[in-house]
This record gives sequence, C-alpha cells and structure tokens, in this order.
Amino acid sequence: MSGKKERKIRIVDHRHCRICGRAIPPDKELCSAECEQVRARVEARQKRMRNMIMIMYVVIFLVFFLILIIGGRSS
Repeated sequence: MSGKKERKIRIVDHRHCRICGRAIPPDKELCSAECEQVRARVEARQKRMRNMIMIMYVVIFLVFFLILIIGGRSS
C-alpha cells in the first residue's frame, strides 16, 4: 500500500438513451426528438415483421392442412 488515500468517485444517477447511448436524466427514456423518431421507425418495422411472420405461419399451416386433406382423400 502506497499510503495514498483512495478517492471514491460518485457517479450521478442517470440512464442511457436506448438509441444512441448518451447519458440522460433518470426520468427520461430517450435523449432527443431524433432518437424518438428512430425508435418509432424501429417499432413500426418490428410490428410489420411480426405481422409478416404470423401471416407466413398461417399460410404454411393452411398448406400442410390442405396437403393432409387432399392426400387423405386420394387413397
């Protein structure tokens, strides 16, 4: 031990913007209107993707169902 006193560094309460990572006050979620627009675009894209995946699942289910029905009747 060198005999020097250790300094304790206190970090101010904060959060980080979910989009750009900047430090912001703890009561805010995003730092700017630009980040809010980015989040809105990302959420819209995710919603479209979820809807497309659900449609694909339904179509695949219907195709398999039709194959089972048609395949069962031919024998």
